[in-house]
Amino acid sequence: MELVSYGPGSSSSSSGGSSSGTWMDPRLWSMLPQKLIERILACLPPPSFFRMRAVCRHWYRLMFSDSFLEVCAEASPARPWFLLFKRGLWTEGYLYDPLAHSWFRSRLSSLPSVFSVVASAGGLLCCLSENTGCKTVLVCNPLTKECLQLPCTLKERFVPSVGLVLDKHTKTYKVIVAGDDMISPFAVKNLTTEMYDSACQYWRIAGPLPRLCNLESGKMTHAGGVLYCMNYSPFSVLAYDISEGVWSKIQAPMRRFLRSPNLVECRGRLVMVAAVQKSKLNVPKSIRIWGLQDSRNAWVEVERMPQSLYDDFIKMCDDEAFACVGHANNILITCSSTSHCLLYDMYHKLWTWLPRCPFVHASQPLQGFAFDPRLETSVC
Repeated sequence: MELVSYGPGSSSSSSGGSSSGTWMDPRLWSMLPQKLIERILACLPPPSFFRMRAVCRHWYRLMFSDSFLEVCAEASPARPWFLLFKRGLWTEGYLYDPLAHSWFRSRLSSLPSVFSVVASAGGLLCCLSENTGCKTVLVCNPLTKECLQLPCTLKERFVPSVGLVLDKHTKTYKVIVAGDDMISPFAVKNLTTEMYDSACQYWRIAGPLPRLCNLESGKMTHAGGVLYCMNYSPFSVLAYDISEGVWSKIQAPMRRFLRSPNLVECRGRLVMVAAVQKSKLNVPKSIRIWGLQDSRNAWVEVERMPQSLYDDFIKMCDDEAFACVGHANNILITCSSTSHCLLYDMYHKLWTWLPRCPFVHASQPLQGFAFDPRLETSVC
């Protein structure tokens, strides 16, 4: 794993001399217990950890040590980062750390070119083969380069919706593939759902989709044991209860006036971000955020983009098409025509433009995923 950093903390300078405050006595530091050293290393951000691996052979081999990975699972803090790709190019990713306001470039040469990244959970990515027919699925940890090819799906599909769910307690994951069944060479219908459970290591047919649904291909959002995706004509939300294997429908807010609706997860809660256009009612165009009230399956508006920022956003992105991804308190909004990204902090209720990614051209749009870099998350 190669991480190239760019940001406020990406470079360092030396004062040119030693002082009592910076000099480390090797007689003292060499006496630290090995378990304490490993615990300190487990708490380092991934870029720092990979640099520290060059210190000695023992540190280099830590990634392959079960005892060290157990320490990582226990002590390593959650890092609500975002992983972005140039659209259609998956061999190089760009990690953004919202706390340090820093970008990192990651080489992902282990991913085959005929696969697309379609979902993420914790430190894992789920990739889907681009060919039509029965799909091949890969699950990988881009930090450790561990990659597992799952058996082919049971049904032939065109562009299905895919969800990935990780259980941190059992260290297992589930892959859910739904819709776009190829029932004939000339027809594609949203019909069936199938699920792969890493504990059982096989696919099984799960609950059928509701009648007359037209789900958005490719994107699912997990929150509270339920997978959600958008349904069109008119807009509604499809919810799949993983434990029960049952689909249901939830009415979307202002469904006849929505543009580019996106479902994201923030702190375990389902959130919808969408542009609203009600020109006939003389209501200003805007981007709004709603949260789902679980007890009533009702939506509550929690935020509205300031009008001046909305005007700048439309000018910056050239159009009103955008995509969103949520992680922890943050919602990342990516434009469909440029690499400019807007971040909304739901806790502080703050809108900010991300520093421009130094590794891509300004006109290159980016596709984002929630990503918590974890060394201990395994695909097996």
